[in-house]
Amino acid sequence: MLRSNLIPETQPLPMAATRTVLPAVSAGAAAMAKVGVGLLRMPFDAARTQYARGVQVGLFKRSMLAARDFEGTLGALERLTLGPLARHR
Repeated sequence: MLRSNLIPETQPLPMAATRTVLPAVSAGAAAMAKVGVGLLRMPFDAARTQYARGVQVGLFKRSMLAARDFEGTLGALERLTLGPLARHR
């Protein structure tokens, strides 16, 4: 059987490289996924912040029941929009 010069021979990774490189790549991918999910959740966090500021300056009445209703509506919208990426409370 003839060997082709076009296909380089590959060697298995040394054990030290697999113990250090692969966990680092995995951790980096997990961190990027966390950032991506955070970006998707950002508009909902901004809405919560704006509601809280509105209550502070008097645009909305200071009421635990109103806050509960707002959070319930916004949470439902977040779950509808983001599906499994939404927060689970």
